[in-house]
Amino acid sequence: MNFFEQQDAARRHTTRLIALFLLAVVAIVAAVNLVAAVAFMGVSAEQVAGVKRSMAPASFYAFVTFATLALIAGGSLFQIMSLAGGGAVLARMMGARPVTGSSSDPDERRLLNVVEEMAIASGTAVPQVFVMDDQPTINAFAAGYSPSEAAVVVTRGALDTLNRDELQGVIGHEFSHILNGDMRLNLRLMGVLGGILLLTTLGSILARSSSRRDSKGFSFVLLGFALIVLGYIGVFFGRLIQASVSRQREFLADASSVQFTRNPDGIGRALAKITQAGSRIDHPRAAEASHFFFGEAIASSFGSLLATHPPVRERLEHIYGRRVLIEDILARPLSAASSPSGIAAVSAFAGSNEFGRSAGERRGVQAGAQTMVKTGANAVLAAIGDVSTRHVDYAASLLDALPQQVREHTREVQGAKQAMFGLVFALSGPVRELQTELLRAGGEDAGLVAKIAAEVQNLGKLARLPLMALAAPMLKSLAPAQRTAFLVLLQQLIEADRRVTLEEFVVATMLDATLGERAGRAVPVTYRTLEPLAEDARLIMSLIAHASNGDSAISFDQGLKELGLALTLIDVAAINLIDVKAALARLNQLAPLQKPRLVKALVQCALADGRLSLTDAELLRAICSTLDSPLPPFLEAMPYAV
Repeated sequence: MNFFEQQDAARRHTTRLIALFLLAVVAIVAAVNLVAAVAFMGVSAEQVAGVKRSMAPASFYAFVTFATLALIAGGSLFQIMSLAGGGAVLARMMGARPVTGSSSDPDERRLLNVVEEMAIASGTAVPQVFVMDDQPTINAFAAGYSPSEAAVVVTRGALDTLNRDELQGVIGHEFSHILNGDMRLNLRLMGVLGGILLLTTLGSILARSSSRRDSKGFSFVLLGFALIVLGYIGVFFGRLIQASVSRQREFLADASSVQFTRNPDGIGRALAKITQAGSRIDHPRAAEASHFFFGEAIASSFGSLLATHPPVRERLEHIYGRRVLIEDILARPLSAASSPSGIAAVSAFAGSNEFGRSAGERRGVQAGAQTMVKTGANAVLAAIGDVSTRHVDYAASLLDALPQQVREHTREVQGAKQAMFGLVFALSGPVRELQTELLRAGGEDAGLVAKIAAEVQNLGKLARLPLMALAAPMLKSLAPAQRTAFLVLLQQLIEADRRVTLEEFVVATMLDATLGERAGRAVPVTYRTLEPLAEDARLIMSLIAHASNGDSAISFDQGLKELGLALTLIDVAAINLIDVKAALARLNQLAPLQKPRLVKALVQCALADGRLSLTDAELLRAICSTLDSPLPPFLEAMPYAV
């Protein structure tokens, strides 16, 4: 299955989960009413005047039904709301500590480097990284509602025990969950089970609430124990659903890790080491989050029935395609290292002093550089969410080519903000003076921004998206109000000259997707077809058509053939950033299997002139990012035309 089919499969799993959850709720409500009726008869036997009633009135059952539904719904809603902040919230809930670029721990810096490589290779913002310091076993998980707001968590045991290739195999596995929609599904699983689990809490309270020895006290104890039993039965079936969904996604993630790294021994040895060091998580909420983890986080009382992961030996057989001995995996040397050194992908266009401004960029498209153009939109669609070893190698060498001082800017909050301001800061002219005033009014050090602007802009256009990806974790650590203030000031800097260039649009769009008020939230599927969003598609297609190097009308018509809709090109003067952002937000609510039609039309627009410029590529990647469809770098079309 391709990226969009995987997204659709994850959503279908969610729909099936909700249906089964509703069936479980109906059964629980019926059972609670039955137990409540028995308890009621015990209480009514002691009513005044000796009147005995064998049946409870209808209002009693209505009250019990309402109270049970309210309890389950309230518990689920509370759990869902507590996870609304996405992956970072769950990471902290599990006792994990954020890892920053200022860490002096070499293992933590190695972890950050591996995560950065994988993010740039896949076309996503770099996730926030956390470590569970109190967990000596080997495990990890990724969580979040979208690739732009993901968090990656690793245990201390994984950092201490795994070498770089093995750690890269584990991180590759977690990035599969990020790209294939598994994180959203896992959070919803955790949310809906919270309501059923609340029944057991209420049952415990009722069972301990009465010290009376009469039938009334007995009735409360009976009801309490019944709620505990029913709650655990509900949780049992919830865990059963949880386990069956999780096991299938683990095989896919293992296979994706091998594809990303081209090194089965990376993830293979990590799994083999789990058999020695273990993967159990000692935390009160480990059971709730067990389906998130790389390895089996809790011991199951029902064996493989409730196991959230396939057995390690079975996973190894899938990875190697044959039966293998764990001892043999650990005994033999690693396969060829997956971490490159000086890969030609970057050296071909990175000069000794300037990143991305070598003769390769200035020459434009060389012979053989238009593979992506020749294969067209289908190749771009296939590339979405599909990371190859070449992408990982490219990302690693790209990071090596970045000056150390620029890397350090992105590894602390203030430096990350200043680097992003630097991308849109004018190096000279009257606009620079106005931007300087705006920065000072916003409480920023305008002099430092100007200095950093010279550094980051000197790197060339190819460094723009990687820099935004690297700055993402620090910027995501800002409080919501601080994020908003940052984005507002960035927008003011962009509009200081009363126009928005395409390069500035890319910066604003990518950062808004990562930090805006919608970032990290679960996006509902509101539109089953593209037709209700025809005007939004028209706006985005017009934007790309005007950005292309060829005739705008021809480019627009080329994309229109893919959509099959009667639309007309919007004049460039009528396109503004606010409308584009709103249109992209609505288009992101398309059903997963409808998005390929839209993306293919946009790509046809960009490729109508037979060439792919760097601006075209960045614009496509920015738009795909806002549609939760991360697009890796266009390696086949490098070096770009500029």
